[in-house]
Amino acid sequence: MLQVINPTPLPATLAVFANPAGVESAYIAVKATFDLTTGKPQLSARQAGFLATDVYWGDPTQSSLRAAADLTLTKPTTDILLLGRAVAPHPVDTMTVSLRVGPVMRRLQLFGERTWQRQRDGWVISPPQPFERMPLRWELAYGGATPPKPDLPPEVDARNPVGRGLIGQQERDFDGRPLPCIEDPDQLIQHPGDRPGPAGLAPIPPAWQPRLGRAGTYDADWQRTRAPYLPLDFNPLFFNTAPPGLIAPTYLEGGEAVEIEGCSAGGPLRFALPRLNIDLLWDFDGRRLPARPALDTVLIEPDQGRLQMVWRAELAVDKKLTRLRQVELHCSDILVEEPA
Repeated sequence: MLQVINPTPLPATLAVFANPAGVESAYIAVKATFDLTTGKPQLSARQAGFLATDVYWGDPTQSSLRAAADLTLTKPTTDILLLGRAVAPHPVDTMTVSLRVGPVMRRLQLFGERTWQRQRDGWVISPPQPFERMPLRWELAYGGATPPKPDLPPEVDARNPVGRGLIGQQERDFDGRPLPCIEDPDQLIQHPGDRPGPAGLAPIPPAWQPRLGRAGTYDADWQRTRAPYLPLDFNPLFFNTAPPGLIAPTYLEGGEAVEIEGCSAGGPLRFALPRLNIDLLWDFDGRRLPARPALDTVLIEPDQGRLQMVWRAELAVDKKLTRLRQVELHCSDILVEEPA
């Protein structure tokens, strides 16, 4: 009977999937949860479990992801995600939120509620309404759909179907239409026809672009020659749920400096990602195969005072799953360093 031998304080789980090449493979995920309430990561006494499926804020066709599944195939590099709210020290009409993790940096410009208004010389943006808290969700970023017409289906922004700000070409559709509250400071909306990239820090659902475009082609040829395996043009970056700009160029290793501004009443959060020395040993087909899992997910939740990190490794067993006797997990060190 296949066993996971895990003497560490970290939850681990094993799943079996066909890899992108169609080869039966075993995947092990290791998850560590850290408490950030003191400002420095401390291993939590209560470790979070694994999410088997994506969790949405509401109807998956009309809301964004609340949390992405932990059980997945190997990600080609590290996702960096933040779930939470913008927090201002007093009512403001605009503010900046920023997230930096090692080589990755992302800024958001936030505005209070605004609409398009008609003036004599054209269309202008109304003054933003003051706010102190704002959820960092895709519903408040650029996207959405154009107003419905009796003779035409609405145009939907495939990058963020649940967002706001997308309007049609007819001026009668402009008046009173809300603008996004969350924007990219390098692509601020100036005109009703502007179509910037949606800006956010939360995970992207699999049915949205650019993830959907990485899923490959599922046509008659695929049905005839490849199904049920993934198509030959499948891009493994599909498994990365982070938005553009938050997928690290290479796997993070721990020790990277983290700085978050605008998400905590206590001011900026600064710490270093914990560095964990995790090793495992596959007992497969009479051999003991060492491996080191890769850190492929970093999830920061300032509201919860929580940091979650997930490492993953895979082993191709190719119809020999019964010869995989056990996986033995070791974690020799959990190092929490001062940020550089």
